[in-house]
Parts: sequence; structure tokens; C-alpha cells
Amino acid sequence: MNQDYRRLDIISTPHCRLRPVRQSDAPSILKLYSNPNVIRYTEHHYPMQSIEEAYYAIQFYRKGYLEMWMYRWGVTLYGDDTVIGTAGLHRINRDHHFCSIGYEIDEPYWNQGFSTEIVKGLTTYGFTVSQLHRIEAELISQNGASARVLQKNGYQYEATRRQHLRKRRVYYDLDVYAILRPEWEVGQLSH
Repeated sequence: MNQDYRRLDIISTPHCRLRPVRQSDAPSILKLYSNPNVIRYTEHHYPMQSIEEAYYAIQFYRKGYLEMWMYRWGVTLYGDDTVIGTAGLHRINRDHHFCSIGYEIDEPYWNQGFSTEIVKGLTTYGFTVSQLHRIEAELISQNGASARVLQKNGYQYEATRRQHLRKRRVYYDLDVYAILRPEWEVGQLSH
């Protein structure tokens, strides 16, 4: 594997392109993560406040890639290279062939099917390129929209981790959804 983050594979979906995040994307990253509605169901405690925080996030994505435990892409639409979200595979465990999936899309792009496409692309990448056996997601239980996106992509609800996340002095339950490679393969055959 080439350890240069700029060479992270590009993932294409019908409407979106997932590409490595660049330093020049910092204003878009700031716009995305400064929106309280976008981070509402994430582990982020507070909206991003400065361009320096955006640069730090980009460096964090690069570091995770170099250390081989995270792939994080910027989400763009065809015909426009502006980042409208980020998505990735993280907590990659190469010994046991599993990881977690995560994604955030800026609010103007909600309810247009982009998240469903992105999860499909990430899942395909995880099982084909990364040779994973299991991909899971942990969602704050109130995040019904993300639960539906995962279910559309064949992920199954497995458990609720009660009061597993503390955010701004409040404890939240996390729902675990997962898909296994054999289940994904069956889904590919039926399409």
C-alpha cells in the first residue's frame, strides 16, 4: 500500500466522488463541522470554530491513513470539486478484518440519496479493496435517518450500547448496525 494520503483511492458513486481531503478544503470542512445540525448525532461535542481546527482535522485524516487505521474521504458532487461532506472507514483492524463506517453530509444535501450512495460505495470498497469481513456503524439511537441509510445498504441492527457516549454532559445510547461480507455478497448477486 502506498502511504501517501494523496494516493488514497477515489470512490465513485452515481452522483458523488470520494477523494482525499486537501489542505485547500479547509474552508469547506469548517463550514461542514461548524453546523450544529450536522454534528448533532456525531461524537463532536461542539461545532468547529476556526480554520485552524479544520486544518487539524485534515492532518488527523492523513495521520490515520499513514497509521493504517482510517481512510477518510472528502465527498464532492460531479462537476463541482467542493467538499460537501466527509466519509470513511475507521478503527480498521487488519488482524480481525473489521472496521467502522462514518459519514457526514452538509445540510443542504440531505434527503437526496447521497448518504445511501456513499455508504454503498464505502461498503463495496471495504469488502473488495480492503478485504474486510465485517463493517459496523455506531449511531446515537435518535439518528433514525442514518439507521435507514444503513438498512437500505443491508446493515442489520445488532444491539444498543446503553449510555455509551457522553456528549456535553449527557449520556446517549448507541445503536450498532453491521454487515458481513457474505451478506453483502448475497446482496450483490440479487442486484
